[in-house]
Parts: sequence; C-alpha cells; structure tokens
Amino acid sequence: MSELHDFVNSDVVKWYPDLVNHIKLTLVEAGPGILGSFDKSLSDYYLKRLEQKNIDVKLNTAMAGIDERYIEGEQITVAKFNDGTEVNFGAMIWSAGNMPINLITNSSLNLDRGRITVDDYLRVPDTKGRVFALGDCAGSPDNLPPNATVAEQQALYLADCFNKYYSKFEVTDNENDNVELPLPGNVTPYLMPWNILSFMNKILCESSPKFHYMNRGAMASMGFGGGVTDLKQTNLPSPKTTMSGAASYLVWTSTYLTKQLSIQNMILIPMYWFKALIFGRDISRF
Repeated sequence: MSELHDFVNSDVVKWYPDLVNHIKLTLVEAGPGILGSFDKSLSDYYLKRLEQKNIDVKLNTAMAGIDERYIEGEQITVAKFNDGTEVNFGAMIWSAGNMPINLITNSSLNLDRGRITVDDYLRVPDTKGRVFALGDCAGSPDNLPPNATVAEQQALYLADCFNKYYSKFEVTDNENDNVELPLPGNVTPYLMPWNILSFMNKILCESSPKFHYMNRGAMASMGFGGGVTDLKQTNLPSPKTTMSGAASYLVWTSTYLTKQLSIQNMILIPMYWFKALIFGRDISRF
C-alpha cells in the first residue's frame, strides 16, 4: 500500500495532476490489526505511518461482496463490507489467502485443513517415500506458515536430500518396488539468507536428517526510505531487536538484492532505483 501511495503521489501526479485529487487509497483488513505476525510496536508504527499518508485503514472489516451499479448511465463498482458500509472503487488489489487447488483437494492423499500431510522429511505417508510435498500445499507437523521463506528452505532441503542421498536409490529397479526409500543422512539447514555467507550454516546450525525451518526474521517495506524489520524471533546471529524507518529499508533492499538470480540483475536493479529517485518512473510508455 505504501508503494502504491508513492506511485500515485510521486509519479502519477506528474502526468495527471488534475486526477490526483480524485484518488483515495483504502486498506481493508478483516483482523484487528495489520502485520499480525510482527511485534506489536512495529504493527502500530506501520499503521500510524499509513494514516499519516492519508490512507484510509479499515480494521475488523471483511469483504462481503462486489456490486455493479449505474449512476446517470455511468457504470460504477461498489465494495460491500460485513458491517453494512460500502465504498465505490475503480481498482481493487486483492491480497489474501487462496483456497487449495483442485489437484490437491481431489487427490486421494491425506489432507489436513486442505494441505497434504507430510512427515519430518517432507514425505507423504503411505507412499513408500516416493512422494514429497512442500510449500503452500504441504501441512508440516510444525504447522509452518505457507509463505515463501518456508517453501524456499524446504526446496533447498529436498535438493540436498536428492543430490546427496536419494539419487543413490534405484527406484526403477524392480527389486525395489516394495522397498521403503531409505531416510536421508544429515542435511544442514539454510539459515543465512545470503549465498555469500552460506558457509556459516554449518557453523551456526546443527545438521539433521529431518527438515528444520530456521527463522530469518520478518520484513515489510513502506516505500522508498521506510520499512519495518522484526528480528525478535530470528535464528540469525544478530541482536533480537526490531528496526523501523531508514535502517529497516537498508536491510530490506540489501536482502532483496541477494535474492536475485544473476549478478546482472543485482547491478541493474540499484541503477533503476537510482534513476527512479532522480527522474521518477516513466509511466508514459510501456
């Protein structure tokens, strides 16, 4: 929402100054607060900053439906909320959980709240170790959240399992048809979010055949120059603290850059950021 606010008030205003005053941003949250997984001080800080940007925040409000109406021959769309209120809107950005896809719900696999049940090795029970599940579709014994950082670590864990251990098992051999896939050996958890420091994983983490999720903390951007970072529950070798403002923005941008898949992108993206800072985004051409 902060990025959208910056886009409207820093870029759109240059090209359509007569329309900016007609734009109003509204954030609708069904829960009692935003960033519920963050430390409360950060949630309150983020909410206060949104209000300072004149963003209308509706808490404890859930969507009840969308309606189309005509006023003087002009079509409008209306968002209807569970408290009976309504808001006319021109564009809606929906960010919410998704229901499990039919491939999962229609499968014969054992499900827990719509997610495939897996063991400590991300293996689906009663499949002789031949089937694995990870990410949003997998319901781990630890009830891990279905977010990107969990899926990333699960994928890295399985990659090590296949490359170091499972690849030695001949699944195509008829003699192994009824043989349970042997458990993997020790795998080092992926704690460090930066590949350049991956050597520290073996120093800081205890290797185990089981999958172990390592908490790297939580971050949220607030547009250029702002953000919040919660490191109170992290397993990283860092102070168990929270950050906000420019310090958090620097942490967020540096982590974002390390997630790029090529050196080229790591170089180009800061150049684009610098260009947007000096000249603004060019929204006149696509």
